[in-house]
Amino acid sequence: MFYSSSEAVSLVIKTGASKVRGFIIALFFLSSIVFSGKALASERPFYTDLGQMNYARFLMHGGGYRAAAREFARVIESFPGSPFLVEAQFGLSEAYYMAGLYDKAEVQYRQFVRNFGDSPFAGRARVRLDELGWMRIKRLPVVPLPEVVLKPAKGLKAVQVMLFEGRTLEEVEGEIEGLKAAGVDTIILRVFHNSGDRFYRSAAPREKRGVYFNTSSAPVVDDMLSGILSAAHRHGIKVFAWMTTRYADYGVEGDEDLACRGYDIRSRGFVRCKGLDLFNDRAVERLERIYADLAEYEIDGVLFQDDLVLRHNEGFGARMEALFKKETGVEMDPESLYLRTDGQSVHYTELFWKWASWKNRRLLDIAGRLKGVVAKKRPEARFAINLMYESVTNAPYALAWLSQDFSEAARRDFDYYSIMAYHRQMGTELKRDPEEIRGMIERMVVDASASVGAEKVLIKVQTIDWSSGEALPDDEVAGILKSVMAKERVSLAVVPYRKDLPLKELAGGGSASAAATFKEEGI
Repeated sequence: MFYSSSEAVSLVIKTGASKVRGFIIALFFLSSIVFSGKALASERPFYTDLGQMNYARFLMHGGGYRAAAREFARVIESFPGSPFLVEAQFGLSEAYYMAGLYDKAEVQYRQFVRNFGDSPFAGRARVRLDELGWMRIKRLPVVPLPEVVLKPAKGLKAVQVMLFEGRTLEEVEGEIEGLKAAGVDTIILRVFHNSGDRFYRSAAPREKRGVYFNTSSAPVVDDMLSGILSAAHRHGIKVFAWMTTRYADYGVEGDEDLACRGYDIRSRGFVRCKGLDLFNDRAVERLERIYADLAEYEIDGVLFQDDLVLRHNEGFGARMEALFKKETGVEMDPESLYLRTDGQSVHYTELFWKWASWKNRRLLDIAGRLKGVVAKKRPEARFAINLMYESVTNAPYALAWLSQDFSEAARRDFDYYSIMAYHRQMGTELKRDPEEIRGMIERMVVDASASVGAEKVLIKVQTIDWSSGEALPDDEVAGILKSVMAKERVSLAVVPYRKDLPLKELAGGGSASAAATFKEEGI
């Protein structure tokens, strides 16, 4: 048994409605294909050993043994002087044992007995070692947890297109022809338009917000998709439609019934948050109609935008409360999610973690519904989901702050797990130097590949400084691509597409310093 805090304190965060980490907001400017983005808040939650420990306990109690092992190990690595070190070491041993990873469990139990022989857990560890020895003598088969069966996916060499520079479809096709010559096989095309975005230069805009394909369920800016699809397919390039979900409130912005609800922790009041209430079936059904119309086009796949998230104080409302009670039997009170302290911070309760996991499953269920709608008309279509880098590097943060869980997403069998490995952004947010960030990205590639298979990992590399809008040096982009491909044969995408980006050189055709591996054979 594990000791469990009666208060189930899980995480320390800064409060305040304005202290919310936002998404990169594309602010297209001048005549270049650059955009500038900024987080809505720069402060990140501060993790304590207790918070990390409670997350590991939460996973263990829920039967997520392999994930729990990873998080117990994170306690040991991140907090070597913690008073929870003993329990974390024993928890790591138990998690391996429960997962059927008996060799690893035996190593950890032996290490625990050596290091903590006087601990209350030591007796249990010795019993486990006896059991493992008996199992070895009896040659009992190891029965690990069943692995997720994943269908094979073909590697991509992609550019994510926010804008083409061409003023006509003919000029756009010229750019597409150049991409083909550089070794690109996939275009991830923006098919939505938010306020403040630059319009495609070849478009004839009819609306200020909406989509770039014909639908009766949202404002249509212009039907750009048809021509670009035809041009790309003529040159043997696949097109993934990059489309919003929660933020696709185009045309229904004034419908309060469809609006997302948040909770201002400081004032203890409910507020409207950006986008749709994804617990409202009417909102989800509207998304299904939009995606069904999108599937009328000969798209090769869909990338779900990174708005399929709910932050730690988002996702409230009567429909959420009713559904949560129906599925869990628990009445929802926002104040039961957060324990207040004397300062400007709160702790997350055990119920919060349950709610965050439940929200994550709801979001993935919605993605599944949208996949089904598209696949009904396009059975060969492939699907990618955008994931923040924290979903791989810092699972508690991703679950708490964004309602993202890489392990749960892996069970949903997306074709590609699109990890936003934006090195400049990571360096700024984590306050790490470039070499540290490169090492983190390399570990992300290895860890994600171990979870879902390298063929399903899509690593996205930034080509623009989000803060300044300036193009990153070619050698810098090339270096990240090279580091990624040195670890695993994953799919790659550069974000955003820039006409001036020398993809041939990045493929190894230019200077030695630019010889990354974007165009590796057999990707």
